[in-house]
Amino acid sequence: MIATHFEFCFKHRFYFARIFPDLLPIYTPVRLEFTPTYFLPGVIMDSFLISIAGNIAAGKSTLTKALEKRSGGRIVSFLEQVDYVKKHGYLEKYYKAVSAYDRLKGAKLDGKNPDQFLKVKAEAEYWGYKIQETYFLSRLLDLGVLNELLREGQSVAQDRSIYEDQIFTKNSNNYEYITDEDYRKYQDLFELVMTNKPTPDLIIYLESDVEALKHRIVGRSRGEESELASPKNNYLSNLNDLYRPWIMKCGHPYLIIDTEAIDFRTKAGLEQVVAGIIRSVPGTRRLFE
Repeated sequence: MIATHFEFCFKHRFYFARIFPDLLPIYTPVRLEFTPTYFLPGVIMDSFLISIAGNIAAGKSTLTKALEKRSGGRIVSFLEQVDYVKKHGYLEKYYKAVSAYDRLKGAKLDGKNPDQFLKVKAEAEYWGYKIQETYFLSRLLDLGVLNELLREGQSVAQDRSIYEDQIFTKNSNNYEYITDEDYRKYQDLFELVMTNKPTPDLIIYLESDVEALKHRIVGRSRGEESELASPKNNYLSNLNDLYRPWIMKCGHPYLIIDTEAIDFRTKAGLEQVVAGIIRSVPGTRRLFE
């Protein structure tokens, strides 16, 4: 029996409701406005999915849009959908909560106010889980749109795939922003729902120095990210430590671009990236001719 993406989601509605009760407002009336999609392995036409991976402010959106332009529309850009997260201020609250907890972890505990420590810890755990569940389900539903594009023969450059969720969730668990119980819950859900989903033909990992990332964050002036640019904030550094092992073990073809050595905002730099894509996936040559 063939199930549409809507039918798949509806089938697991009560599972989602039990695990992610706060997400049903996104899940039901807001995000399911696209045409039902069929997940049929082996019937996708001659199209390619290129996922752009990297830390915050690595240049993922910039490269995604540049590949669409360079290919003359043979590749369409699929940008990360964060409207719901930004509208409700989730990112700013998350960054502030985990940064506050990190600062408290590094201070001496004199035993005078243990309740304050526990309050800050609980706030970090709440937002650590909430931000991850929101992003995960949002990206899961976006896979329906991606699959439809690929099935119709349209190649796609995607700004951050759902597979990168594993990095952010592991980091949150490592630094106590997500409890062990919630981390296991996330892993079980990931394994449950990712069967027969579109997988990248190539992941381009944009590797960046932490200081360069912080400089870009200051330059683009997104208020919710201001905490990350602080000299003593280690959030970006912690993510960087997880990215290299992840990309090497991801199980998909990958290309690593050093963003300090290759500036793909320039014509010469972009051509270096295109050449790397063609070397990694020869069938993509026609997309850039």
